Amino acid sequence: MWKKLLHYDLNGNISQISAESSFFLSPEGHSDPEAEYNATVQFFEKDIHNICFYPARFYLIYGKDIPHELVQEEKCRIFRDYTDNVGLDKLYIVYVSEDVVVPISANGHIFTKLAGTNAKGNYREYGLSFSASETSITDLFLKFFSNSIDGIYSLNPYYVNATDYLMSDRSLWEFEINLTDEQKKLFYLHVIELRHHNTLYSFFNINCASGMSKALAVADDRLDSRSMVLFETPLEYISEIYHKPGLVSGIEVLPSESENLYFSQNMMSTPVNSPMSIRLETGGLHSSIYGNGMSLRFAPTLNNIKDDNTFSPALSESKFLEFTGRYIDGRFHIKDLELINLNPIPDARLGKFSALSVFAAMHNNVDTEQVGLYPEFALGNAVSYRMGNFIPYAHAYYGYAVPHSNNHVFVRPEAGIFYWDRTVGKINLSYEIPLTTHQYYRNYMYRYKATWSKSITQNFSVNAEFTDYKLGHNDSAPKRGYPGRHLTETGASLVFHF
Repeated sequence: MWKKLLHYDLNGNISQISAESSFFLSPEGHSDPEAEYNATVQFFEKDIHNICFYPARFYLIYGKDIPHELVQEEKCRIFRDYTDNVGLDKLYIVYVSEDVVVPISANGHIFTKLAGTNAKGNYREYGLSFSASETSITDLFLKFFSNSIDGIYSLNPYYVNATDYLMSDRSLWEFEINLTDEQKKLFYLHVIELRHHNTLYSFFNINCASGMSKALAVADDRLDSRSMVLFETPLEYISEIYHKPGLVSGIEVLPSESENLYFSQNMMSTPVNSPMSIRLETGGLHSSIYGNGMSLRFAPTLNNIKDDNTFSPALSESKFLEFTGRYIDGRFHIKDLELINLNPIPDARLGKFSALSVFAAMHNNVDTEQVGLYPEFALGNAVSYRMGNFIPYAHAYYGYAVPHSNNHVFVRPEAGIFYWDRTVGKINLSYEIPLTTHQYYRNYMYRYKATWSKSITQNFSVNAEFTDYKLGHNDSAPKRGYPGRHLTETGASLVFHF
C-alpha cells in the first residue's frame, strides 16, 4: 500500500511520478520507498500540521484520522477547504470520447468523478484529471518527442469538466466503480496529496490513462493498468476495467450532439469493446506489373479511418510511424513510412465544415518496387455529410514533395463516399486527381480506390482493397513496358490488434 501511495510500478521499484517532483519528501523517494517513508515520518514529527498535506500517508502509518481540532487550525486550511467542498460516496471513472476535429484525441481521455456529501452536509461532484500543464501549443509540440512535458493533477467542479467536453462535442461515459468504504476513503485522502505537485506527462506512457490508473490503484489493485503493453491509451484502459468481473456497477452516458445524431442512425459508439492499440496487418496482394506478393503493415498506435471499428462512429485518422513493407518480385522492400497522419473528416450536419489535416511520410513512386524513400509534407482539410449509412466527403492536401529529382508542390483533391453498416462493415470508394508543379505526383495522373473492412472480434478484422492508378510517362521501372498505362493492385489481409 505504501508503494501504491507513491505511484510505484507494483512489479518494479520505481515511481511513475518524476524524481524532480515536489511530491517526494526524500531526494531518493522516486526509487527508494523506505527513504520516502522515513522522510515522511520526520516531516510529521517536525510539525504536526504537516499531516494535513499527506493525510493518506498519515492514515496508513498511524491508522487514524487527522484530529478534528487540528483540521480547524489555519495551518490545515488546505485540507479543511478540501473536506468542506469535496465528498466521496460514489467514485466514477469517466471516459471522454474523441474530438473529431482534433485527431490526436482519437483514443479519448480519462478522468475520475468524486460524488458525495462533503463535511458541510452538501452534495457535490468534482472531477480529478491528470493532464499536460503546458499552456503553449508550440511548447507542447516541441516537448512531444523529448518526453519532457509538464503534467499536473487538477481538481475542479465536475460540471466545469462536463460542460467543456460537451461544448467540444465530446460524449462522457461514466463508469461507477464498486468499492468498499475503506477503499474510497484511502483514495479520497490521496487526492489532496496529488494536488499542487509537478510531475511528468507523456502521450505514450505517462498519459491521462496511466496517470489516473496509478492514483486509482490506491483504492484497488484491479484499477492499475499493469496488463497494458507498450502503450496505455484511455480506450484500452476503460475496456480493460469494464471487463474485470465485479468492478463496474453501472454506466451512464452524457451524449454529445454528434453522439445523438449517430445514435439516431444506429451508429452509437461502444468504447468498452475497443481493440488494443498496436496494429499489425498482413496478407496477400497482386500487382498488374509485378505479380503476386505479400504485404505487411505495422503501427505502434493508431486509428485507421478505413477500419470497421465500434469504439467511435466518427471519421478520423491518427497514425504515428506506420510502416508498410512488401515481398514482391522476388524481394522485400519498404513501401511507405508514414511519420504522422492526422486526418479528421468532420460532419457538416453538425456545423463543422473543415478541420486541419497533417501528413508527413517517406515513400517512392507508386509504380516503383525499389528501396528508395523520399519525404513529403502536407497540410489539408476535409468535410463530410452523413446520410444514414452513407457518408460522402471531400478532402484536399496541399504539400511539398522531395523525390529523387524535381522537388515540387502539389494539391491532392479527393472525393469519396463511405458506406458503414454494423453488419456489412465499412466500405470506402474514392477518386483522387493530384495537381503538381512537376509532371506527375508519384508518377500517377489519377487514382481510383475501393476498400472494405469488417470487424470480426474485438482485436481481429478482415480487410480488402483495390486500387487503380493511371500512370504517367516517367518510366521508373525500365523494361516493364507500361508507361502511360494503368497499375492495378488488389489485396486481402488480416488485421490483429494487440
